[in-house]
Amino acid sequence: MTEKTVDARGKLCPAPLIMTKQALGEIGMGETLRILIDNEISKNNVERFLADNGFVSTCTTESGVFTVTVAKSKEELGKVDVQTYCTPAAAKAAGHVMVIAADTMGTGSEELGGILMKAFINTIKEVKPLPSSIIFYNSGIMLTVEGSPLIATLKELESLGVSILVCGTCVNYYDKKDLVRVGIVSNMYTILETLTAAQTVIKP
Repeated sequence: MTEKTVDARGKLCPAPLIMTKQALGEIGMGETLRILIDNEISKNNVERFLADNGFVSTCTTESGVFTVTVAKSKEELGKVDVQTYCTPAAAKAAGHVMVIAADTMGTGSEELGGILMKAFINTIKEVKPLPSSIIFYNSGIMLTVEGSPLIATLKELESLGVSILVCGTCVNYYDKKDLVRVGIVSNMYTILETLTAAQTVIKP
């Protein structure tokens, strides 16, 4: 049986999705496609796209690389909608958006700034309405990576419908792409689109 491999390592959403759809269109019925991805969020988005289009896939992991395997079982494929697969639905909703540009809050003492930022994020869920999105960029992305004391709080906000967008350029700059533990690694187009659609932008 013919097998095709798509190497999407180092690619951020929506590139792995687009590469997957293109490859599926190039192989024949019953043939197998292997997609190599080194970003868990992109892997999840590819798996969701496949499932939504009626494909059954399997996934294995080795040395930080996910291998998603799928056999072509149908010809028709849905559109790769970046907003659907790379941005949670909450990001589309009008409302206020929060922008976290640093892992501390205010100027002066770094220690105090860290305490204030932690208190700020832990308090978000207590204030209604909730933001439609929280965008993390520059050193703010440190609050979304492994070791951050705020991962559980941010995951709880996600479960309540808040979109967590993490700047992909910033993640790469700080070499943290394998350590993001919450949210979607996004791009500047989606971030700008989210900010433009917001009724209010809050930056602590």
